[in-house]
Amino acid sequence: MSEHKLDCCVVRDLLPAYIEELTEPETAAQVREHLEGCPDCRRAEEGMRAGLPVERAPKPSLNFLKRVKRTRLLAAALTILLALWCIWWLYDVQAYHYPNTEAGRLEAVEDYVPSAPDSTIRHVVEGDPLRVLGWVAEGKDLYVAYAADNADNVHGILHLERGLNGKYWPVGSSMSPFPYTAGIDAQTVSAGNGDGWLFFLMGDGCRDIYSAKITYDVSLEGADRVQFYETTYQITEPDFLWQMDYDRLEEELGIPSGTMVRVNVSGITLYDKDGRDVTAEYEDPSVEQTWGGGKGTAERFLIYVYIALVIGLAVMFVRYFLRRD
Repeated sequence: MSEHKLDCCVVRDLLPAYIEELTEPETAAQVREHLEGCPDCRRAEEGMRAGLPVERAPKPSLNFLKRVKRTRLLAAALTILLALWCIWWLYDVQAYHYPNTEAGRLEAVEDYVPSAPDSTIRHVVEGDPLRVLGWVAEGKDLYVAYAADNADNVHGILHLERGLNGKYWPVGSSMSPFPYTAGIDAQTVSAGNGDGWLFFLMGDGCRDIYSAKITYDVSLEGADRVQFYETTYQITEPDFLWQMDYDRLEEELGIPSGTMVRVNVSGITLYDKDGRDVTAEYEDPSVEQTWGGGKGTAERFLIYVYIALVIGLAVMFVRYFLRRD
């Protein structure tokens, strides 16, 4: 290539074609070699390049590209909104739906307690009138006492768990016949943390009942046989739910702390305002307390699996819409 060096006048004539890459490769190489060694021609080349008009995309093309970008941004935003709505629907509507209000507690009982139409066990069915007697909140757990005005006079406790939205999801319920037309009964339900059992007393229609003597049979740690204890409670409201935790019972019954293993109610005596035993007046002969039952909710982790799937799909689509071609 050094044998065919170009003169400055020839190079300057070739510069327009060279800049627009219209020259043959061999010619372009010779022009490039000359420019590397000739400052004057190199300045001429830089001046030509600086003076070249900038080629702009046609306006219709720019508008089209802007519309495509806006469409992708809008699709990504709609994907995010749809994902948030799906997460809210799964968590708030399908799972943690019931607020701890009078209406919310009753709605939870009416939705959860009745058996499914195809169930073989139908102690409470859809259409049975249901009432809430009382409730107890313990940490993230909510316990609601209910009554069904049906042939078995079913009473029980619905256990709910609070979610991140402050609302509750039913996780299980107990039920058994209530032996009185009005009075007090005992219920035992699984603790919300899965550690042991919780013991409750519930009252229904105790308007003319002013006190109740409860006889407990208690199994103590290290004891060979069941011990019996009695205590009397004043009744100040017609309907209620009392949580009788082991610490409270040990204190009330005078039992050494931490020694109670199991407790049951073996007898209930109801008294009027004059202290008369009125238990027989409230016993319901049509109800025989010969069974106890309950129901539980399926594993809640499925809700979180569905939410994770929604998030994963949303991320995938957003990345697709915001990709750079």
